Amino acid sequence: MNCSIRFSCSALPPDIILKIGSYLEVTDLCALSSCSRFWRELCGSDILWEPLFKERWPVLSTFDGDNTLFPDAQTDETSQVEGEWRRVYVMQHMEMASRASEVIAFVTEWPAALSLEASEYLHAVETMSSMRLGFQDVELFLFKPNLSVLLNLVGLIYCIKHLKPREQVLEAMRRCGVSEQLVWVKWLTLGRWSRGRRMRDETVSRQVSLADVVTGKEETVLRVLQRGVVHEVLRVCISTVDLVCTPCTSSTIRNY
Repeated sequence: MNCSIRFSCSALPPDIILKIGSYLEVTDLCALSSCSRFWRELCGSDILWEPLFKERWPVLSTFDGDNTLFPDAQTDETSQVEGEWRRVYVMQHMEMASRASEVIAFVTEWPAALSLEASEYLHAVETMSSMRLGFQDVELFLFKPNLSVLLNLVGLIYCIKHLKPREQVLEAMRRCGVSEQLVWVKWLTLGRWSRGRRMRDETVSRQVSLADVVTGKEETVLRVLQRGVVHEVLRVCISTVDLVCTPCTSSTIRNY
């Protein structure tokens, strides 16, 4: 006797299906929506996409009543079209991808894209802040193994300074396979005074992994990277190559 029973997910109540869908990642939700018309309509529900949008861009989700996200929608909440949150999510994703590409272009435009001065990478960090890039945006667009480690580092500094605790940043870098990327950090410090005389300026050069910077094993390096040229630090440079042979004296310091 054949006791097999055919079961279709479409036989489940919509609220149960939506509950299951709420546990899916965006990529899985999009893949499921391509299976059939039934799944396309269900996976486009605002019940699924509104929390996804607010989780990825919490700052943007706290908009006021000027219809920033829904410029074509009427003020009556009942008039909002079903599936609008999915459309807005896709548009915002494309916008953030465009903004991230501007940061990538800025960092890679420097000679051979091998090194950056403090003013350059800190400018990139503040540009990302003004663009309001979210944590997932950095993870998607900057934490890529095929990109320069300098871009990975810029994303790291931005996340620690503006977005997430170090533990979450480290976890994201490990997921993306960039945590063990190596970068050279070199800085020039003002010579100390001793017995009425100022000692020679001191150059420090270290090769560190991104994971060590985040975990605190290289706390001094992180502090120098975040502060940049200030007080006793005359110059900071990050590079993908060994900077030991590169002269770094007060006479070579750029005018910022």
